[in-house]
Amino acid sequence: MQPRPVHRNLLIASLSLVLLAVVWTAAGQIPDQFTNLKVLPRDVSKKDLVDTMKGFSFGLGARCWYCHEGEGDDLSTFDFSSDKKAAKETARQHYQMTQEINEKYFAGRQALNCMTCHQGQAKPAS
Repeated sequence: MQPRPVHRNLLIASLSLVLLAVVWTAAGQIPDQFTNLKVLPRDVSKKDLVDTMKGFSFGLGARCWYCHEGEGDDLSTFDFSSDKKAAKETARQHYQMTQEINEKYFAGRQALNCMTCHQGQAKPAS
């Protein structure tokens, strides 16, 4: 039995709030200096970087370890600069793609984001 759309939306909203609480708490564990930035500006602020990562997290319904080397909630143990996980490169490519589409067709307005296609799932439904 498929969940009704209203129930699905409530579930996604509830999970988003839980993820927000986890990511907000984790923000204090994010390093002050960033290395290996290939898509985001090298001088990105900590807040902007965390906001971008929150967008990825909410859009894909995934935690930090989905793209980054590490486990659990203690972000101080993560190797954020590692490129070992293929999901990180995929995220970079999709981020660039949505930025280009937003610029070309929506005058730079954030019309498309991860949630547009993924709807809270790591692998979007076809």
